[in-house]
Amino acid sequence: MASDFLHPQHRLRRRLLARLAGLTGAILAPTTGLLAPIVAWAGARNVEAFDAKAIDLALVAAGVADAVESEDVILRAPDIAENSAIVHVEIQSKVPDTRSILIFAEKNPQPLVAEFDLLPGLEPIVAVRIKMAESAHLRAVVLAGDRKYFARRETKVTLGGCAG
Repeated sequence: MASDFLHPQHRLRRRLLARLAGLTGAILAPTTGLLAPIVAWAGARNVEAFDAKAIDLALVAAGVADAVESEDVILRAPDIAENSAIVHVEIQSKVPDTRSILIFAEKNPQPLVAEFDLLPGLEPIVAVRIKMAESAHLRAVVLAGDRKYFARRETKVTLGGCAG
């Protein structure tokens, strides 16, 4: 019996069946909704805020124009960025129940650069490289419950950027 199981013909059948099962799964997975959770990770985009051309309009569209400056929002960025196409920015929030972090570059053609929605229990720290049009103030806004806080700092750029 054991020798029958190891017969080359049986091994060939097992391989063929395994390949067919894998191929069938690859074909059926997209049509049965098994891949749907991957799509669910992306949230709705605030088109009006991201498309705003001025900082005041972007803040109003994002609903954070009334944010209060706070030392509990820590914004780290270089004082001078040698290349404005890759400016490293890091934001940390010490505000309890932080649920979103937004980054604005005040003189960019579209000032709202990024928005991060955080799941409960995550440590509220984000790091990203952004592109800046020119030397400007960066603003990090934190949403925590129904409260809004921000930190601001200036970064000077020396090369290129959004404008050219």
